[in-house]
Amino acid sequence: MYKTIFFLIFISFSNLSAQNENKWMLDSNESVIEYNAKHLLHAWSGINKNIKGVFLEQSKNKIAVSANIADFDSGISNRDSNAIRVLNALNFPSVKFFSDEILLNSNNIEFNGELDFHGKKVDKIVNASFNKKNDTLIIEGKFSIILTDFDIKLPSLMLVKMDDLAKINFKLIFKKSN
Repeated sequence: MYKTIFFLIFISFSNLSAQNENKWMLDSNESVIEYNAKHLLHAWSGINKNIKGVFLEQSKNKIAVSANIADFDSGISNRDSNAIRVLNALNFPSVKFFSDEILLNSNNIEFNGELDFHGKKVDKIVNASFNKKNDTLIIEGKFSIILTDFDIKLPSLMLVKMDDLAKINFKLIFKKSN
């Protein structure tokens, strides 16, 4: 009997905590991550429209986003193949971001999280705009990374290495999950 009462109390508390939690799933059809890189002779960008992610709105908000390296498209297949090789995408197939330290005020959001790229995790603060309408949550922003912070050996063209700085733009659209 005690086990039954304990079980019913546990179920009641579980349902209460689930009611206080909103789960938002990333809409891969509408979301995009873009990188911009350059070399002395030219600049290029790559776009990924196949992103996975979740945003949990609860007493302590959390976000997790993941994108496969092979899904970035620069428009030139040879460049994309070289990127897969340079980034060792066979061993480190994705770039991931996780944060459970989120500051939200009006239309701005700050993520103090961890960027996992090329097998190395780096603490990263990312600022973005935040817009919530009904069952849609839009987070849009940009940040920069230093490629050598992730132990990436910079490729060179005509004996000149590419810039160490890459700029990242993102538009993440989440839909409320029931």
